[in-house]
Amino acid sequence: MGRPPIPRDIRSLIRRMARKNPLWGEEQIANELLLKLSLQVSPRTVQKYMPKEPSRGPRNDQRWSTFLRNHAGEILACDFFVVVTVTFRSIYVFVILEHGSRRILHCNATSHPTSEWA
Repeated sequence: MGRPPIPRDIRSLIRRMARKNPLWGEEQIANELLLKLSLQVSPRTVQKYMPKEPSRGPRNDQRWSTFLRNHAGEILACDFFVVVTVTFRSIYVFVILEHGSRRILHCNATSHPTSEWA
């Protein structure tokens, strides 16, 4: 059956606080109710009664996954990393990958890296 709903005036107060303070989340509103009015309301309950965001139409901006798919052929990734061998020697590796083909364009390894090597 669940808990009974909170009174209507507190629900309208939560909505009004959320509209007047758009940067506040449910935690902040619950804390303000407790500190200023001594009303103990859980953040989850506050979230339940906060005004819902209006649904927007399709986005006109490009998402990250779309950008990667469209430009994968032109994007390169590089990484330095260390490989520890079975004998506990450190080998330093530098790799350049092409996103579109997932091909290794350059790979180099050394046990004594220098600025010239890099």
